[in-house]
Amino acid sequence: MVAILLTAAVVANPSGIQFVEDDYPAALAQARKEHKPVLVDTWASWCHTCLSMKRYVFPDAGMRPVKDAVVWLSIDGENEKNKAFLDRFPLDAWPTFLIIDPKGEQVVGRWIGAASVNDFRSFVQDGVRAVHGKDAPDAATVQLRKGYQARERGDFAAAAAAYRKAIELTARTDPARPERLVLLALALMRQKTPDAARECVQLGLREMDPAARTSVATDLIGTADGCADQLPEDDPQVKELRQKSLAWLEKLIADPDAALSVDDRSDAQAAVLQLLDASQQHARAVDVAKARARLLEDAASKAPDATTASTFDAHRTDTYLYLDEPEKAEKLLAQREKEMPDDYNPPARLARVLLKEKKLAEAEAAVDRALSKMTRGQRRLSILDLKARILQAEGKPAAGVVQEQLDVLRDLPRTQRSPQMEAQLQKKLAQAKAAEK
Repeated sequence: MVAILLTAAVVANPSGIQFVEDDYPAALAQARKEHKPVLVDTWASWCHTCLSMKRYVFPDAGMRPVKDAVVWLSIDGENEKNKAFLDRFPLDAWPTFLIIDPKGEQVVGRWIGAASVNDFRSFVQDGVRAVHGKDAPDAATVQLRKGYQARERGDFAAAAAAYRKAIELTARTDPARPERLVLLALALMRQKTPDAARECVQLGLREMDPAARTSVATDLIGTADGCADQLPEDDPQVKELRQKSLAWLEKLIADPDAALSVDDRSDAQAAVLQLLDASQQHARAVDVAKARARLLEDAASKAPDATTASTFDAHRTDTYLYLDEPEKAEKLLAQREKEMPDDYNPPARLARVLLKEKKLAEAEAAVDRALSKMTRGQRRLSILDLKARILQAEGKPAAGVVQEQLDVLRDLPRTQRSPQMEAQLQKKLAQAKAAEK
């Protein structure tokens, strides 16, 4: 029922929301002229959650009350013209949504990941009040904004400290509290220290609400599990978190009335797959994967066109490969490439499938088609890595591809560069060159 209603929303676009595309100065000028905040959707074409928000949440009729409350700005994170924006307003994850006060260009609202229509409408309304409200911000909001500013500086410890204080000052019944917990968990995870990871795991254990059935609650569990990856696998609290996460997520995906989009439910199923496999319960994991495939196929069949149906291609590909059904993924993606000839994602995903099938020449041709359509954005790194693996499987030299990875990495927005990845690529390049001698 939800999928049917959301699909209808895409066709008619009853919300009436129109985005300024990839032009922050123009959106800022419009916002100043109209005395409105700027709502920024930072997205990428490969990001299934980004596409779900764009194609199902923003067009929904429930968003119409905030259609004219803000200036809507879409920032493609793969578009090189947006490098300056991404350096100034860095991402925590895809998608990241910001509300910016045009007067001082300060972030007054930050939302990470998926949201329901009701949650996102409330997020926009809170941002408008933050800009136009006559009363001074409360103590929790003051701390929250300190966290935003620290995040922009890349000071994750200071961001976590501010978010922690904001949560302490937020009533447990406040609907804004769950997303604030996610912000804290992300800041702790980004610190990449044992103490921060430990606090993040403890946060997940403490705040895992048995009654919560939302994408935000799922994001908190997913982030806490990411923090657990930074600790020893046999750590007692890691084991406890994984056990409780699995039980919580299994209840969630078994609840047909949970307030989840198809994409959110599929994400939860993917997490269950991983946790079941980690606990040596592969047969149960296969059952979940089969249910996931049915969910995604049903949603795609109800989409009004191929572009909307492609929202589910990433998860469908992952699921078919998990079930050892690469032929289904190959058929899907070959057809999708014909339907969307200008989109690099179908041939990029197809190349991965063909490599799995050991159809190496076809995989190389597919990955080259994908690369020919891509910008030098962050996603290009992973597609170049895929090409290097294909070439190595063919016994061909790959040093030139690894060199291009290094060049692309060094040319990314400052906030997306990784010294650790650069060191890894330099080592990989030296190995590739040595192998070619």
